[in-house]
Order: sequence, then C-alpha cells, then structure tokens
Amino acid sequence: MQSRPLSRLRSALLATLCCGMACVSCVAQSTASQSPPAIPSTTNSAPAPPDAPRAPALSRRQAQSPEELEAARIAALGKINGRPYDQPTHKEQFIDYLNDSYGLPAFARTTVRSLYEESLDKPSGWGQDFPGFAQRIGSNAGITAINGSVRFGMETLFHEDMRYIPCHGCSVRRKIQNALLSEVTARHDVDGHRFFTLTTAIADFSGPIVANTTWYPNHDPFGGVVATRTVAATRVGAHLFTEFVLERRHHDPRLEDDQVGPRRRTKP
Repeated sequence: MQSRPLSRLRSALLATLCCGMACVSCVAQSTASQSPPAIPSTTNSAPAPPDAPRAPALSRRQAQSPEELEAARIAALGKINGRPYDQPTHKEQFIDYLNDSYGLPAFARTTVRSLYEESLDKPSGWGQDFPGFAQRIGSNAGITAINGSVRFGMETLFHEDMRYIPCHGCSVRRKIQNALLSEVTARHDVDGHRFFTLTTAIADFSGPIVANTTWYPNHDPFGGVVATRTVAATRVGAHLFTEFVLERRHHDPRLEDDQVGPRRRTKP
C-alpha cells in the first residue's frame, strides 16, 4: 500500500524532469535561430593587391634620366629677361662676389678708372708717370674690393640677388634700361622680381670714401663722394658691354628663350 504513492511520486518527478529538458532544448533552438550570422574574421586575410594604375607611374618616374629631370625643373621656372630665373644659393652668390671683386670684370673696371685718373692727374700728388699709375691702380683695386665686400655682406643680410642678368633677345631700349636699373634695384624671392634697394649705392660710396679718407694724399672724405661717380659709370659701362658684346656670343642651350627657336633655320 505504501509503494504505490512512492511509484506515483517517482513517475511525476520523471515526467517533470522530461518536460523541463524539452523546454530548455526548445529555448536554445529558438535563440540560435534568432542570433545574427557570424562576421568572418579579417585578421588572417591576405593583403590587398597593389593598385594597378600606380605601377606605370612609378616606372615612368624611375625611367626619367637626370637630364630630363633638370630640363623639367628649368621649364617650370619663371622667366627673367628671356631666360628662366633660378634663385641663387649662398655658394653661387659667393662665387659671383669673388668674380665681381677680384676677377677679370673687377680688373677691367679698376684699369679703366686708373687710366681716367691718370689722364686727369688725380690725385695730383702721385704724378703722371708709371709709379703714379701703379699707385692709382693699386688704390682702385682696394676700392673695388671694399665695394664688393660691402655689396656681398648686404645682399646676404637682406637676402637680395645682386647678380647682373643680361636681357636676352631684347630691344636696344630694354637693354639700356636693364643696365641702368641694375644700379638701383635688386631681385628677390623665387620669382626674381625687381625692387628698389640701397645696397648698390652704399657699396659704391663706401670704397671711395674709405680710400680718400685713409691713403689718398689729401685725406678728403668729400672727394670720395665725388669719386663715386666714376665707380657707378664703370659698372654701368660693364653692363652695357655685357649686353651688346658678350650677350651675343655666350648662350646656354638649356636657358634659351622659346621665342628664339622659330628664328633658327637649318640647312636642308
């Protein structure tokens, strides 16, 4: 009599356990069906292939020779007086200073001023013989060196380009204008535009004033101010000589003006 209730209780517990397991399995299946699909991992994916259009560009860039790169750089420059303008480096300015103060152009200007002073017997205490001419040429060489040093120092300090750039393929009027403007202007920045400067005037005055104050017989600073006109005249004369004589003979094929090309004719 007592075993029947126990068997019934055991059957009821088994039935409840089976129902609970069935409910748990149903809930798990429904949750799995409603979950979003898994996103594939990209950590182990292969790298993307390089962009196809870039490969020919790299090959073309590598195929350019140094001459082609230099020609492309010059073609991109702005033009000044019919030639591409390339802003000078400090080394190039120093080389121009050495040439303008101690080179052949400096010797030519020094000689012209010495001959002019010899013809006028200035200063009169030196005489008009060979020793007097030697004193004059030595004095003018010192003046040229002082002028060039002051010019180089000021153009370095104010970042100016004091080089003389002849006018290529220009008219006579423009060549004369270029020679005169070079004594009161300088070039600046990467485009080489002109602007008014006092560097040239201060440099041209410094040498004669120092010379007339120190080693000239009269020791007259005002005489140095008057003598500055010969310094400026010889510089302008040198620019005109460059424009009308040297410019016709010396050409750089890389810097030729584009307008000159059609004028050339080749023999058939």
